[in-house]
Amino acid sequence: MKTMTMAGLLATAALAYAGDTGREDTVRKLETMKVTVDFQDIKLSEAMDYLREVTGLNFVLLPRAAEKEGDFKVRLRARDLSVKSTLKLMLSGKGLTVAYRDGALVVLPQEDLQESVVLEMYDIRSQLLSLQDFPGPRMELVSPKSGGPSGPITGIELIEPKPPIVPPEMLVELIKDNTGFRSWENKNAVIELRNGMLIVSQSPKVHREIKALLAKLGQYQ
Repeated sequence: MKTMTMAGLLATAALAYAGDTGREDTVRKLETMKVTVDFQDIKLSEAMDYLREVTGLNFVLLPRAAEKEGDFKVRLRARDLSVKSTLKLMLSGKGLTVAYRDGALVVLPQEDLQESVVLEMYDIRSQLLSLQDFPGPRMELVSPKSGGPSGPITGIELIEPKPPIVPPEMLVELIKDNTGFRSWENKNAVIELRNGMLIVSQSPKVHREIKALLAKLGQYQ
């Protein structure tokens, strides 16, 4: 059976996205690239221009998102913060989000991201229970002088099952952190774990990412 540390598993799972290499590279940069910002009541378009320049990522502010510029100004001061966290802090509570489309990171209203969702169920019981290699019965001979039975008896040594490679309470968060980017903020998106069944309501695209991630995790069972 293959084994690996939890840290190694999480690092591997973070790259388990379905889709083109460009998307994988972009997501990796969002999570690993650090930026220092000092935005003091500037326009959203100016903040995006700065991030585009310092990161080299292709940010696009869609017209409907640009219309919201008059509603708020960007105020954020941070040092050595990931681009992903920076975007989250910038757009949090503003009704905006970021999605990867056609090789670019587009800023758009959250309601425009409300893709039609599909309900799927994943049987992940095998991934929540690690298979064990149980030894055969242990045979012992007991002397009649000991007061025990005169023949052989059989004793079975019970072995506690090992914990699953990903604890159930962590699996849902692992999936949400490594698939769908910010689409989980969609009010129609649902993910629940019930009796070994993962119940997910998401877009077809995110379902493909989830299947790829679960397949990746299954390699280490």
